Amino acid sequence: MEKELKPEESLRIINEMISSAKSNLSDKIFNYLFWGWTIAFISFSHFILKYFNLFDRPDYLWLLVFPGMLITFVYNYRKGREKKVLSHIEKVHVFTWISFIISYFIVLVFMKKLNYQVTPLIFILVAFATFISGFILKFVPLIIGAVIFWVGASLCFIIPNDFVQLLSAILVILGFLIPGYMLKSYNKKNA
Repeated sequence: MEKELKPEESLRIINEMISSAKSNLSDKIFNYLFWGWTIAFISFSHFILKYFNLFDRPDYLWLLVFPGMLITFVYNYRKGREKKVLSHIEKVHVFTWISFIISYFIVLVFMKKLNYQVTPLIFILVAFATFISGFILKFVPLIIGAVIFWVGASLCFIIPNDFVQLLSAILVILGFLIPGYMLKSYNKKNA
C-alpha cells in the first residue's frame, strides 16, 4: 500500500533530488568547460584564418568537434559507470543533451540544404539545452547563458557572415565558459 505524501514531504523530496543533481556537478562542469574552450578555440581560429585569408578551408577546423565528441563520450561514460543510480532530474539532464546531440547531427546531415548557414540553428539548440540545464540545476548563470545564445543566434542572421565565427567565440565564452567556471566555484564552496 502506497503512503500518501503531504505537500511538504513532496517538496522536500524534490529539493533533495535537485541537491543530489547539484552535488554531482563535476561531469557537468567538465562538459561546459571542455566545449566552451573547444568551440571558442575553433571559432576564433576559423575567424582569424578566414578574415586574414591565411587558409583556403578554415571550415576544416570544425572536424575537431568529432574527436571532442569522442573525448566527452568516453569521459561521461566512465563517470556514468561510477554512479550507481541517477535521479530522475539527472536523467532529464542527460536526455536533454542527448536530444541536443541528435538534433545537432540532423542539422549537420542537412546543412547543404540549409546553404551551410547552420550556426544560428545550432546556437538555438544549444540555448534550449542550456536553458533546461540551468532550470534543472536551479543555476541562473546557465539560464542567462541560454538567453545569450538565443540573442547570439538572432545576431547571426543580422551581422555579416565574415563575423559569425568571431561572434560564436564570444557566445561560448559568455554562455558556457563563464557559467562553467561559476558552477565550478559553486561546487567548490558547497563540496
